[in-house]
Amino acid sequence: MELEQLRAYVTVAEELHFGRAALRLGCSQPQASRRVRALEDALGLQLFVRTPRRTALTDAAAGRSAAGRVVVGFVWSTLGAHVAPLAAAAAERYPEIELSVCQLRFVEIVPALRRGDADLAIVRALFEESEMVQETLRREPSVLAMPSDHPLASLDKVALAHLDELPMVALQRDLAPRAYDAVTAAAAEIGLRLRIVQQTRSPSEALALVSAGIGVYRLPSSAAVPHRGVVYREIEDAPSRLVLIRRPEPPTPALAAIAALAREVFSDADDASNNGSGVLEPSSVAT
Repeated sequence: MELEQLRAYVTVAEELHFGRAALRLGCSQPQASRRVRALEDALGLQLFVRTPRRTALTDAAAGRSAAGRVVVGFVWSTLGAHVAPLAAAAAERYPEIELSVCQLRFVEIVPALRRGDADLAIVRALFEESEMVQETLRREPSVLAMPSDHPLASLDKVALAHLDELPMVALQRDLAPRAYDAVTAAAAEIGLRLRIVQQTRSPSEALALVSAGIGVYRLPSSAAVPHRGVVYREIEDAPSRLVLIRRPEPPTPALAAIAALAREVFSDADDASNNGSGVLEPSSVAT
């Protein structure tokens, strides 16, 4: 057993990623792997579970505890309202787990999980087929952002019919192409003509355009942040799903603990399910 082997083990255990560990160690990924393998041979036990998509401590190395590092990905529309509650709950319940968060664009969710850059994602409903496990945590209303002097601002709630031919601002299709197409198709099925007058690269740009009177903008209610000159009205029958997404293989104890905690903190027992979605989920394109 050599010092460089122990160093390699500790670094890989902290990163749970041989590539990142190799960068920290100042060696190549194969060298880091060989050092860990040599330590495993010397100890006569397997320290890590290695797959093309993830690296995890075995029960022998982790002591069957929930200790470890878990990276949770969020998109813009889930970042503000969900990071703090999860981080606070994790710090109180599992102080031995290192919880890290990262912001992802919608098109980055599945690739980040595949690469192991994220272990879980708390995002909006995916409109694409993949090997990932997607679990609905809850449904929340969508809201329509509009100028404070907009004719619809006098209403308590906005009906889907009000969106017909209404000048709207939307995020560019390339940010979430499958979600964009799914929403457009769902609108067409119910006879709703979406009139997109301008596309933007970010929600903050969209809200600035709303404030300028260019159009209205749809987003999940929990992502409705105060913005000068903008008011929000709930859209009837247009729910947005908050979902938890993970890789299909059995999770590590730490990952399982954080996933269970996310269900506890965010799940609505009456609404949570894996079956379908609402008639129209326009807020799913809010990245």
